[in-house]
Amino acid sequence: MYIAPNSKIYLLRNVPLDITQEHTIYWATAAAQATYFASKAKYTYDAQSYQRANKGTLRISALADNLYDCNYLMFQNTSFGTKWFYAFIKSVNYINNAVTEVEYVLDELQTWWFDYSFTDSFIVREHVTDDQIGDNLQ
Repeated sequence: MYIAPNSKIYLLRNVPLDITQEHTIYWATAAAQATYFASKAKYTYDAQSYQRANKGTLRISALADNLYDCNYLMFQNTSFGTKWFYAFIKSVNYINNAVTEVEYVLDELQTWWFDYSFTDSFIVREHVTDDQIGDNLQ
C-alpha cells in the first residue's frame, strides 16, 4: 500500500526546554502548544516520508552546518492523524552535502500532554507564598 509522503517536520531553535525535563511549559490547548512551538521553527519541511516516533533518527535534506543551533523538533504524520510529536535534538550528523541525520529523543511530557490527567497525588514538598514566623508549624 502506497502512503503519500506528506508528513511535516519542523526543526526548532531557542526552545527553553532540555532533556532533563526539570522544567516544562503548561498548555491550556493543543492549538496553543503547536502554535508556540511552530513559532520557534528555523526550517519547515512538508511532503516528507512517514516518521517513526520511536526510531530516534530522521534524515532531512539540509546542510548539517545550518542545523547545529536547532535544539528541538516537532513532526506530524498527516496521513494518519493530527498528533504532533515533540522531541529534543541530541545530535546533528553530516551524511553528505544534501542529507543530514538528526538524532532525537521524544519529549514525553509535551508529546502526550493532553493524553494524561493527574489524579490524587502525594506532594513531597511545597512552597508557601507567606513565610511569617509561626504561620507554618505543621
